[in-house]
Amino acid sequence: MSRQKIFLFAFISLSSSIARAQQTSLESFFLPDTLRALVEVLASDSMEGRFAGSAGCTKAGRFIAKEFEKAGVLPVSGNNKYFMLASPGVNVVGALKGKTKPQQLVIFSAHYDHIGTIYDDHNNLFVNKGGKKGDKVYNGANDNASGVAAVIALAKYFASIHNNERTILFVAFTGEELGLLGSKKFASRFEADSIVAVINIEMIGRENKKSSHPYITGKQYSDLFDILNQRLFQSDSQKYGDKFFEIDRFGLFERSDNYSFAVRGVPAHSIMATGDNDPYYHSLGDEVSTLNFKLMSDIVKAIALSCYGLISGEDAPKRIKVNL
Repeated sequence: MSRQKIFLFAFISLSSSIARAQQTSLESFFLPDTLRALVEVLASDSMEGRFAGSAGCTKAGRFIAKEFEKAGVLPVSGNNKYFMLASPGVNVVGALKGKTKPQQLVIFSAHYDHIGTIYDDHNNLFVNKGGKKGDKVYNGANDNASGVAAVIALAKYFASIHNNERTILFVAFTGEELGLLGSKKFASRFEADSIVAVINIEMIGRENKKSSHPYITGKQYSDLFDILNQRLFQSDSQKYGDKFFEIDRFGLFERSDNYSFAVRGVPAHSIMATGDNDPYYHSLGDEVSTLNFKLMSDIVKAIALSCYGLISGEDAPKRIKVNL
């Protein structure tokens, strides 16, 4: 058995006392207040802006690991419990083993690092718009505590219903702000053909000025865009229509952790709501108070519904041609 397969499938057992609800309301896992509570911790001043490898980022990683453990998702062997070394810092990884197709992987991911404090901004690259007087912490509520909160909520939901035929990995990446470092390390540990799709979640807490709908980056590279929209249409055509997820108008396919997988041929895309023209992007003003948690709730519910076919084994997006 290859090193990768040992790493993937030798799951560490947790106590069988973890309670799993058999019939669980989708709504209850993605309430705005539930998501707000997670973001408030991750984007607190005590996390010191979560600069990759810093004490604040380490603290955030430990919080995410505890949330994964409470959800009932499992660590993977080869790691230090939920932590995968990925300098600088660690990726945080949890898994739900697939029932009938455990060697096929679906990944939900988001980066949890941000840009730290004004003391990390040595070249004065970032901005103070919206920051309070004396504020020194780039809290990164939207970028990307919002995405991490979504991944945690999805882990709790899928662990509760426990009906995944494929293995699901839930990953919080370090080092995205430094050049996708954590996701590059993670992607190198896996055989690309084993990964069915990567759903990367990035900045879903504020809508962009042109639309209140979320969008999927890199539509032209695979048919994942069509698959997810079709599943939502089947779920509730009146609520979602046939294009709930819109086309990326900002050209951000290469700007987040999905790209580390896409260059290996994996159908890997980011779901986003905010554009890079957001006034609070990389700003001291990216605070919890600026987020729309109803928007976040709607998006995460839509992700859960639209990914039904991915985790059931029914949907398989086309591979990306490796000529990016």
